[in-house]
Order: sequence, then structure tokens, then C-alpha cells
Amino acid sequence: MRMSRRAAQAALTAAVLGGSMIVTATPAAAATVAPSCVGRMVTQTTDGFDVLLSNKCGYQVSVRVDVSLAKDSPCYVMSKGTTQLYVYHGILGNYTRTINC
Repeated sequence: MRMSRRAAQAALTAAVLGGSMIVTATPAAAATVAPSCVGRMVTQTTDGFDVLLSNKCGYQVSVRVDVSLAKDSPCYVMSKGTTQLYVYHGILGNYTRTINC
């Protein structure tokens, strides 16, 4: 009977600790995806990728390209109707998404 109580305590402790890890999010994970009116055209290149961003919204947006395994792009402040080209050179990074900044 004593072992089952310890096992139950261990399971409860694991659940509490595991739940607290889920609640803690990194800043990148907490970032919101850019609105759908921001166009994203991703093109793979021999040494990375390019992302052509276009602001088709009726207002100014601030967005950046989220790159896995490498540094993200700078924050681009784009007036309505403008475009911005982000060029990534490297072998590790991959385009993940475009997020607000």
C-alpha cells in the first residue's frame, strides 16, 4: 500500500511540474502571426531562402520573418501597399512564419 501512495505522489508531482512547463512560453512562441493581408512569398535558394513581404492591408504593419535555427529578420515597418525583401543566407535556418513585432 505504501508504494502506491508514493507512486501517486510521484505522478502528481510530475503532472504539476509538466503543467508548469507548458504554461511557460518563450517570447517567440508567444508572438502573434501577421495578419493574412500581409503577403508572404517564400523562395528557396541554393544558399538559403528569400521572403518577399507585401502589405496589402489598409494600414501600416510591423512584421518580421521568424526563422528556425537562426536569427530572425529585423522588424519591418511597412506602409500600406509597400513590399520588403528579406534574404537569408545560411544552411541551418528555415522559414517558419511571419509574425507581428
